[in-house]
Amino acid sequence: MLKLPIPALLLAVAITITAAFAGDTVRPGLENIEYSLAPAADLALVEAIGKPLLEGYDVEAALQDWFDGRLLHVQNQADAANAKWKEGLTKLQNLQRLPEAVWPAWPDADFKEVTNLKLSSYPKVKIQVVEWTVSKLKQYGLVFTPTDPAPEAGYPLLLYTHGAAFGIPNYFCGWLAELTSKGYVIIAPAMRGEPLFQMQFSINGRELTCEGEIENLEGEVDDCLSMLSAAWKLPGVRKNEFAVVGHSFGAGVGLLAAARAGDRAKAVVSYDAWLVNPQRYYWDRMRRGANNWLSWEDFCNQPVADQLRGLLTRSIVHNARHLQCPLLLFMGGAYDGSVFHLSHADLCRELKRLEKKYTYVLVPNGDHNFVLREGSPPALFALQKQHDFLQKHYPPVSPTPVKPKGEKP
Repeated sequence: MLKLPIPALLLAVAITITAAFAGDTVRPGLENIEYSLAPAADLALVEAIGKPLLEGYDVEAALQDWFDGRLLHVQNQADAANAKWKEGLTKLQNLQRLPEAVWPAWPDADFKEVTNLKLSSYPKVKIQVVEWTVSKLKQYGLVFTPTDPAPEAGYPLLLYTHGAAFGIPNYFCGWLAELTSKGYVIIAPAMRGEPLFQMQFSINGRELTCEGEIENLEGEVDDCLSMLSAAWKLPGVRKNEFAVVGHSFGAGVGLLAAARAGDRAKAVVSYDAWLVNPQRYYWDRMRRGANNWLSWEDFCNQPVADQLRGLLTRSIVHNARHLQCPLLLFMGGAYDGSVFHLSHADLCRELKRLEKKYTYVLVPNGDHNFVLREGSPPALFALQKQHDFLQKHYPPVSPTPVKPKGEKP
């Protein structure tokens, strides 16, 4: 049994590095776009595209003209670029809504145990490293289980989806073990293209990394759903139900997993979810806003129609109708006005329109990674609200204590 290394001091990884490694190509015309002065005609078309793009309309023709204009611009054909951008302005009338997203079937899977890990502070929590296959890709993750026998109905199941794109945070495993000890089974996928741990160490002679590439909230949803399928086959686990606790990149994945799960998802706790409204992140990069989607230039390096479909598939704002469980949405208050906050405002408007159950909490002085800063006032503030929320909507179940040998029942 391996001892899980948790460094005494390891700074939380910053945020918008999420999706940094999802691809390294750049669509021609977008080279160094954030550092170059934007022509007026370029910005005029970007501004005009914004509202219909955010609302889910098919802006393919106008968007294609913007890309064509960008390519002409970097080729020093200024007049032709301006003409193309002005042409794009004429293609934003009588737009049709994009077709609804089509999601694949729920993937099945089975776990294979790789090894057991140990946290000395939590002797009554079993931690397994497991592998499984989804989409022909080998994935890795952790399963946290109380060592005490499960109650008759089984332990409730929590899906933990981590932030950034560097694997499961080692320093957060103690927090997960603590939550497990209250009476949950917790599963934590590393997700495709990522290492198992942010701070890797050798397991059975090698460091484990999930196959595939980071897909920015598309394939990662299948990673989660397949891990749920495998977890429901474990003894002592409640079947066909779960709740989500996620942060940043993982919170975005977890919200989409809950949407695809329908009534099997019982609750979601989301900390500063990333890409809640991909259209807004996309448009923010077009208008030279803050770079909160580092691989955007790579995402754009595909046909425009595929880009629009991909945005819609990844958008919980545009798929909020599928959510059937209560949501607790946290957002750090220290960076108010960012695309993170604007996207959550989009989501809250849609949830309110659909009469969904949700609570939105702006955490005083919280930065993007506040939940990872154990013992800080923002973390303590939010974790108490998380505790109350889970107690109400998806409470833990006390383990059945093991009676000492010789004790009569």
